[in-house]
Amino acid sequence: MSAIVIERSIAATPERVYTALTRQDDLAGWWTTDLGAVAEAGSVLEFRFNQGTDVRRFEVVELVAGERVRWLLRRGPAHWIATSITWHLTPAHDGTRLVFTQDGFAQEDALVAQTRFEWGFYLDSLRSYLERGRGTPYVRGELDPL
Repeated sequence: MSAIVIERSIAATPERVYTALTRQDDLAGWWTTDLGAVAEAGSVLEFRFNQGTDVRRFEVVELVAGERVRWLLRRGPAHWIATSITWHLTPAHDGTRLVFTQDGFAQEDALVAQTRFEWGFYLDSLRSYLERGRGTPYVRGELDPL
């Protein structure tokens, strides 16, 4: 199995980063404005891209306030089948150390490399959203940012 692991330092408290990963309005500020999300254990989050034709649904399987968020893919791109996403948050002297992991890919290939690139873009968007008040989410009706 293959995994994507990306780290970011964010000048915001772990509690604030956690909120940006669990509240619909915050998720819309950095990932996609086309979503349906009520983050509570067992709920399903839906994120839409490419004019709504690319749908990613995740079950929320773990929420530990200020520390960890874990989602399990229920619907998405074929190469994402059986993957899960975990966000680990730890306090750092200047804010939060975020470790993002998407694991369970069947193989390491060009699609996983593209996914790694896209997550890098959106994690930078998350950092910008939290540090500067403006991220670069996908907005339905606009060209995809990638």
